[in-house]
Amino acid sequence: MDITEVIELMSIVDSMDNISEITVTLGDTPSVNIKKASSPSLLPPDKGFQSASTFTARPTNNLATPGQVKFALDLATKIGNGNMSTVVNGLAHSLELTVDEILHPDSWPEQMTKEHASLYLDILEAQYKKMQKGAWG
Repeated sequence: MDITEVIELMSIVDSMDNISEITVTLGDTPSVNIKKASSPSLLPPDKGFQSASTFTARPTNNLATPGQVKFALDLATKIGNGNMSTVVNGLAHSLELTVDEILHPDSWPEQMTKEHASLYLDILEAQYKKMQKGAWG
């Protein structure tokens, strides 16, 4: 038996459902053990599909962390000097949105999502850095 026959035998064993391992003896040489690779284990019930009777919805908590909210509010307070309307206007201008599409800082503790925090913090940090360098008056 040559190597191509062994490879062919390996592919046959791999394609079979009821045979997972065979041993082949090649003349005077030692025997070769061909073992089918183990199939991936099944997912635990909480990771895969569930029946309707056992399904429990997982909460989708996409709210920003308290640290993100505090950092954003601190930056907004410093940039706006207490006037949050200017902060909302600045965010709207930077994000090319209307003022109504910007979440007002008064509602950030309860409604700010991780996406809001990601967008707003980048802009607020950049504006604050400009302010520190004296670019704003």
